[in-house]
Amino acid sequence: MRKFSFEKRKYGFELLMDVHTFENNPNVFFESNPHTCDFFEIMIFEKASGTMDLNGQLLNVTDNSIFFICPFQKKSCRIPTKNTKGFHLVFQNNFLSDFFDDKLFAYRLQYFYNFQQPQYLRLKNEEYNIIRFALNEIISEINNYQSDSSHIIRSLLYFSLSKLNRLYSAFYNISPNTASDTRIHKFKELLELNIRKTHSVSHYCDMLNINRHKLNKLVKAHTGHSSKEIINNRLLQEIKRELRYSTKTIVEIAYDLNFSEANNLTRFFKKMEGINPVAYRKNAQNDNFYD
Repeated sequence: MRKFSFEKRKYGFELLMDVHTFENNPNVFFESNPHTCDFFEIMIFEKASGTMDLNGQLLNVTDNSIFFICPFQKKSCRIPTKNTKGFHLVFQNNFLSDFFDDKLFAYRLQYFYNFQQPQYLRLKNEEYNIIRFALNEIISEINNYQSDSSHIIRSLLYFSLSKLNRLYSAFYNISPNTASDTRIHKFKELLELNIRKTHSVSHYCDMLNINRHKLNKLVKAHTGHSSKEIINNRLLQEIKRELRYSTKTIVEIAYDLNFSEANNLTRFFKKMEGINPVAYRKNAQNDNFYD
């Protein structure tokens, strides 16, 4: 599978983020075969049509739609380049934590590492215009880089990401609070680091030094779901990735994801998805996005 890597010194100096318009770079972003990137992406469409497969979920691309993609997530695009307008905002995995001096900043944003709601949002025209203004200002600062440009870019980017977080949270009726208990965001980080090793709530409680009741209360308030539901949905996403994008057997996938045996994975998958993993893979192979 093709992997795209971030270009740090594209402008002749190191810049760990970038913004383009689709009009100026239409063919760079719409790879039709399954692929992955080593950076965050936010694809913001003012005018567009088509579909995007993101981690096995097929989403429609429409006017004023936004897609939030985390590093190493899998996607495929069927988006006609003609008449497509909008922005492609990208930044490295450690960019947000370094830029805002907050290691957990990406995990505070509800649209990244979200395992319950789609990593998708559609804006109203007036909402889109606000984001468009900020991104155009960032593009202007990059193209006319001066000694204080990094400060202006930082403030505009923080505004854009935080505004989108509010809009996303309101759209899905979840908490927009980025200053909530740090343990919630640490929990999301630990999931990314450990989901292939452990699926046990108690293990995550131990890593966070918190009891199960407290963790459930914090997670429920922030996401509307229990900690076990969050873990199960993240695990389901990982299984789907393997079934859709790898040639591993069910036994191999079960071993890699630390199930005691393949039958346990099959039971879990069928309970969560309503279909067994073999049937899911067969459907994926018949999908136009499958490579």
